Amino acid sequence: MTSFKTLDIRGLSFFSATDLMAKSFAKICHNGVLELILDKKKNFTDALESWAQNKGYKISDIDDGNRLIRIFIKKE
Repeated sequence: MTSFKTLDIRGLSFFSATDLMAKSFAKICHNGVLELILDKKKNFTDALESWAQNKGYKISDIDDGNRLIRIFIKKE
């Protein structure tokens, strides 16, 4: 198990991205963080926040840069 993992989901559909996220979270330990990298054009930020809350995870930070968005989700 790992405590930090980065997952680049740029260019993926929402459903493909959530499938990869679910598989990645299975490999993250308690209090670990999954960093997601998203496209600005395909901004799933609101949907990913809802997904994380429904799964019992917590959004610890969102970095909305010029080219991409980085979301940090903590597994509690």
